[in-house]
Amino acid sequence: MAERLVFMDLTGPEIDALDREKTVFVLTLSPLEVHGPHLPMGTDVWVAEEVRDRALTKAARRNPDLGFVVLPSFCVGSDTIPGSVEVDSRAVNLLLRGIAGFLARRGFRYLLVVDNHGGPRHQIATAKAVRRLYRERGFHIVAPFLSFYRRMVELDPDLLSRLGAGPGACGDAQDCHAGLNETSLMLRAHPEKVRASWKELARVSINPRRWPGILLGFVGRLARELGGEEVGKDLSYIGLMLCWVTESRPSNYIGEPRAASPEAGERMLDAFSDEVVARLEAALRGEPPYHTPLGWTLRLLEPSR
Repeated sequence: MAERLVFMDLTGPEIDALDREKTVFVLTLSPLEVHGPHLPMGTDVWVAEEVRDRALTKAARRNPDLGFVVLPSFCVGSDTIPGSVEVDSRAVNLLLRGIAGFLARRGFRYLLVVDNHGGPRHQIATAKAVRRLYRERGFHIVAPFLSFYRRMVELDPDLLSRLGAGPGACGDAQDCHAGLNETSLMLRAHPEKVRASWKELARVSINPRRWPGILLGFVGRLARELGGEEVGKDLSYIGLMLCWVTESRPSNYIGEPRAASPEAGERMLDAFSDEVVARLEAALRGEPPYHTPLGWTLRLLEPSR
């Protein structure tokens, strides 16, 4: 069985003695964020850690010659909802570049980043770090949530079939925060941390008829008519998110928590951890680790380089 080490327990010489080709460093990266009245601030971090542990177990079974070194979890994230710990997206980018640079200078090749936060600039900053390290050093930052979250929001048919879920119940735009999906994840991963009020929380939906949705939706449709399908989708998505967070008193959850279940959480955790393994194995085969997160066509609005 593959070895799993804790980075903070190792000495410098012990790190340098690890196999460069078969050692994968692993970290979780998610913000401390308000998740309704029923889920704690650490929800994203704890979910990411659960996915990490499941994915490493699966990856070790499939690749027993690999070694894993687990870094501490980083409670950092941008584009959080009001009332949360907000960090500039450049900090996300620089953090990943700093850790990856440390590893690349020592000849290592792989950093697996497990995340559970869909903030647009957070994801774009991560994707920029991925591309920069691969372009400049041939180093793989593998960040599967960039692709997995897109599958959730765009209602990927294969994912929906696996989850046995439909729109508004799979972590998509109308279930994007502390709703059915994330409540289910926590009911499966950390049920002791979920407040009893989850059973009483009815559906809250984003109102798409507010000015950001109308304006950016119109521009998005125009972009599609002119051949810009991706930028059109990104504009419409950002407009919908802005409809929510620009309200005078935005809800601190979106979706229907009371419809959650541990079984739904198990299916999502299983699917997400499989995505992590698939993306890691693609990097090990030498495939570029590039991802195209939601909002990528608008990446100039995110200040990281």
